Amino acid sequence: MRTIISWQRRQRARFLAGIGLSLVSASTFALSACIIDDGSGSIGDDYGDKYDDNIGDIDQTHDEVVYGIDNRTDVFDHGDVILQDRAIDSTVALMNPGDFDDSNPNDVHFLGQSLGQRLNLCTSERFRDDPTAAFCSGTLIDDDLVLTAGHCITSSSACNNTRFVFNYFRDGANSLQTVTTDDIFACTSIVARRQGVSGGQNLDYAVVRIDRPATPRFAPAPVRVDNLPMSVGQPVAVIGSGSGVPFKIDDGGSVRESRSGTLDFFVATTDTFGGNSGSGVYELDGYTVAGILVRGETDYVSNGSCTVVNECSETGCGGEDITYVFPAIEHYCSVATSDRLCGALPPPPPPPEDSFDYQARDTSSAQQNTVNQTVVLNDGDTLEFGTCGIAGSSFTGDTFLRLFRNGVQVASNDDNCGGLGSNITFTVPAGQGGAYEMRAGCFSNGECNGRVVFAITPDGGGGGGENGAFDFSASNTSSATRNTVNENITVSAGQSVRFGTCNVAGAAGNGDTFLRLFFNGTEVASNDDSAGCGLLSFAEHTAAQSGTYQIRAGCFSSRTCSGTVAYVIE
Repeated sequence: MRTIISWQRRQRARFLAGIGLSLVSASTFALSACIIDDGSGSIGDDYGDKYDDNIGDIDQTHDEVVYGIDNRTDVFDHGDVILQDRAIDSTVALMNPGDFDDSNPNDVHFLGQSLGQRLNLCTSERFRDDPTAAFCSGTLIDDDLVLTAGHCITSSSACNNTRFVFNYFRDGANSLQTVTTDDIFACTSIVARRQGVSGGQNLDYAVVRIDRPATPRFAPAPVRVDNLPMSVGQPVAVIGSGSGVPFKIDDGGSVRESRSGTLDFFVATTDTFGGNSGSGVYELDGYTVAGILVRGETDYVSNGSCTVVNECSETGCGGEDITYVFPAIEHYCSVATSDRLCGALPPPPPPPEDSFDYQARDTSSAQQNTVNQTVVLNDGDTLEFGTCGIAGSSFTGDTFLRLFRNGVQVASNDDNCGGLGSNITFTVPAGQGGAYEMRAGCFSNGECNGRVVFAITPDGGGGGGENGAFDFSASNTSSATRNTVNENITVSAGQSVRFGTCNVAGAAGNGDTFLRLFFNGTEVASNDDSAGCGLLSFAEHTAAQSGTYQIRAGCFSSRTCSGTVAYVIE
C-alpha cells in the first residue's frame, strides 16, 4: 500500500541536511549505496494558493509529480536541439555557497548525497545517482537578469546567499559537464518580486540582478510578451533541477487550465519536482518562456521500505501551477529598463498625482534614511497611504511606513495586504489638524523600493452616513461559519453598507480574514480575499428590506486572525 510521505519543509531547501555529506565531482559521479532518509530534509519549495510573503505556517503545501509517462530527459540525451540550447545557454540552478566546493576554480565539486541516498529511492527509480545540490531553478532573460519564483528568493539576505550556476547538467550517461567559477554568479539585488494575492491575481515571481553580465558566455531565453491566456491542450516544456538534480528537460506536458479570467497562472501536466520551482516553462511554438513553475502535487510516495515517484494519470491529480511570465516582465519594466524585455510593452501609465516613489536601505524599520512626504490635514480628515492596497501603489522587498505629526509618531505599519507591503489609514482627531509627514523605509536594515500612493478623504468620508467599527480576534471559525465576532447594525431599505478589514477608513487586519453579512438569519453578502487587499476582506450590500443586519467576522478555514472591521452605512 502506498502512503504519501509528509516531508518537513523550510523556506529555502537545503539538500545537505540529513545523514552526512559526500563529495561529488562536477565531472563524474559514482554510484553510492542507499540509506534511509531520516525525514529531516526538505524536498520542495512550492507553496499552496493561500500564502503571504512571511513564509511560516503554510496550510496548503504541494510539490510536483509525474503525469502519465515520465518524460524527464537528461540534456545530452534530448532530441530537440533548441530545448538543449535553452538548457545549456539559459538555465541556472539556484544553490547556496555551501552546496559546492570551488577551491579548484576550473573544476567545481558539488557537495551532498545522491538522489537515491537522500530520498531512500527504490532501485527501480530514475536518476538515483544524480547529485542534489540545487534548491530552485531559474532562467537567464537578459544579460544580467534571472527569472525565478518569488518564494525561491524572499529577501535581500536570501539574495546575498544565493548563487546561480550554469552548466549543471549531464554531458553523458556517467558524467557531468565541467563547471568552473566562470559559470557561477552571485545575486546582487531583487528588482521585481511578487508572492501572494495582489489585485486579484495569485502571483509568484522574482526578477533578480546578478553580479556581472552572463553574456556572451551564455544566452538569454526569449520571453512571451503577450498578456494572453495559454490554450488548453497546448504543449509545453520545462527545464530545471527537479529534486535538486542536474537539469532535466520535460517536453511531454500540456496546459490543463488557462485561468483566462485572471491571467495569473496556468495549470499544466509537467513532470516536475521540488527544486523545479522557478524553472522556465516554454511554449513549444517559438520556444519562448511562457511561465515560471511554482507549485504542484506531492513528489514521492512510500513503497514498502523505499520511496518511488508519485504517478498520476494525464487527467488525474491537481496539475502543476505555472505563473504567467507577463506580470513579472510588466512589473520589471515599471521599475527598470531593458531593450530586450521592455521594447514590446506599452509604456507604463503615469504615476498617480498623489504619490511618491522611493528606494531605501538601512532604514532600521523606517526610523532613519527614509524618504518623506508632507501633507496638510484638517480635523476629521482620513488619510490612507500605502505601498499596497490602494490603486497605483507598488513595492519590492519588505516596506515599512510611519506617520508623524510635530515629530511624534501617530501611526505605523510593516506588513499589510497579505504580504510585505504596507498600508496605513489614519483619521485626524479633533484639534489635531495640521502638517503630517509620511515616512517610507524598509523593515529592519533591508533594501526595498516602492511607490507610495495616498488619498485624503475630507471630514471622515461619512457623507452624512453612519460610520462604525469593532475589533475582533478569532480562530477555528470554519471560514466565518462559527465562533465569529458579531456586530448588529440597523439599515433602511435602499441604503448601502460597506464593511471590511480593508478598503474602509479605520479598517485593519492580521492573517486571513473572512466576513459575512446576515439579515433575519439569511446570508446576504460575504467575502474572503478582496481584490487588492491580499488576505483581507471587503464587501458591500444594498438593503432590500429595513431592519437589523449582522456582520460576522472570522477567519479563512480554521486559521487564526484578528483586526478591526469598519463599516459605513449610507
